Amino acid sequence: MSACPARTRICGSSSSRAVPDDVTVTAESPSDVVGRLKSEEGQGIWLCGGGVLAASLIDDIDRLILKVNPILLGAGIPLFAGTPMLTDALSGVRGFDLTRSRAYESGVLINEYERRTAVVEPEPR
Repeated sequence: MSACPARTRICGSSSSRAVPDDVTVTAESPSDVVGRLKSEEGQGIWLCGGGVLAASLIDDIDRLILKVNPILLGAGIPLFAGTPMLTDALSGVRGFDLTRSRAYESGVLINEYERRTAVVEPEPR
């Protein structure tokens, strides 16, 4: 049973594998899938994947929900991996503003960010 029964679940894969009945497997590029979903009626898109997937869709991300665990696990996985996309020479810094933060007794933080509407010019070096 899906943890999100009211949602359409899509898995990107170039290989054939067994998946639950409520999952659609596609070989389309992530940006094509997101573009198609954005043109359809419905609610937002929840992206679950690694840093390379997130980096490939950075221009489509308008809201981030980040869970911060107070433990060290070695080098870790970059949030946006595989491309130097933190700044854009034409548009300045790709920024997000913190809109909500919840702290739990365990030390876990859930931080929510919205894409910044104003462009922040990079500082000269």
